[in-house]
Amino acid sequence: MQTPSFPPGHHSAWLDVDLDALEFNYHYIEEQIAPARIIAVVKAYGLGIGVLAAARKFDSLGVYMLAVSNFHEATYLRKHGIQCPILVMSGLLPEQMEVAIRLDLSFFGFDEQSLRTADSLGQDLGRSARIHLKVDTGLGRLGIFPEDAVAIREVLTQLDRIELEGVASHVASPIQPEHDDFTRLQYQKFLEACEILDPDHRTVHHFASSNTLPRLHEINADAVRCQAILWGWAHYWPLPWPLRPAASFKARVVQVKELPSGHNVGYRLVYTTDRPTRLAVVPIGVVDGMKGEHAGGGYVLIRGGRCPVIGMCSCVMMVDVTGVEDAEAGDEVVLIGTQGSETITAVDFGLMGESSFMSVMAMISPRVPRRYWDRGEYIGSEIFCETEDWDF
Repeated sequence: MQTPSFPPGHHSAWLDVDLDALEFNYHYIEEQIAPARIIAVVKAYGLGIGVLAAARKFDSLGVYMLAVSNFHEATYLRKHGIQCPILVMSGLLPEQMEVAIRLDLSFFGFDEQSLRTADSLGQDLGRSARIHLKVDTGLGRLGIFPEDAVAIREVLTQLDRIELEGVASHVASPIQPEHDDFTRLQYQKFLEACEILDPDHRTVHHFASSNTLPRLHEINADAVRCQAILWGWAHYWPLPWPLRPAASFKARVVQVKELPSGHNVGYRLVYTTDRPTRLAVVPIGVVDGMKGEHAGGGYVLIRGGRCPVIGMCSCVMMVDVTGVEDAEAGDEVVLIGTQGSETITAVDFGLMGESSFMSVMAMISPRVPRRYWDRGEYIGSEIFCETEDWDF
């Protein structure tokens, strides 16, 4: 990446987002799963990188469909000009269904009542509701049971304003190979339900997700819903595919000071220096995406060296830089990414916080600027969900 046209010196912490990496990963996955299509999931603020930037990139690549988990995520995308198909995956209330129909959003039908409500609203609006039937094959979440497929098919024949676009289910245990037999049983139940609900196979059937793609090609069906793997991440590491991480998380040191042995660091007197310690203060904390567990077990990169995190506050963390020569205010701090010969992956970052990378990435505050790079050049930033200097 090149240096931005104007250095963001006012940023004390930021996320660099490589849209080229998103594009590379998209095309690589597209080749691996063909003829299945990609449903690009951009939920949870694009898993931290910014939902609008991710949606625009995938839309420009001709994605089959975007998916979100929250109704307001979908309306936000429509408000900002995203016109490609969008699927809302959480169950919608009647008031939300009405807006979804008006905005031409697709959404899950998950029982007889939800289908009849969507049909009634469609009748009132003079438009059809775009429905994907959700089947619960073993996750115990939203959806009809496979044994109810015959009854639901009969209900569908009575509804004039339901446009059935798809049939979907979801893997209960996509990560552990020891559960793959259960996954295959789920998939068989799903196929049997599809035979009843969509006997002529006129709709798209989707079941697989990010963590199954490199391992279980046989469950890809017509389309796959994926997010993390498009970002170059997964719950297991290393990935068997040569994907590129789409984001790096960085900050800057604001002070370096000398602490004597026996000096407290942080709240609740949980850490006391056992030797003279050079301390770097970094203005980023738990409200920005860190976790308390990062202190005492985590580390960051400063001047190419691993530096232990020894204190964590809501907006500030404290780092031991005793072993890093010449560390000073203004130095770059890498939380996720590469510095010199060292790399901290998003998976590493999550584990340091005794959590998953998805949890910590989704918690990165919107007050942390997202700096976007496309074709190797800086194109603008987003902060508090508003774009600055955007050239997209």
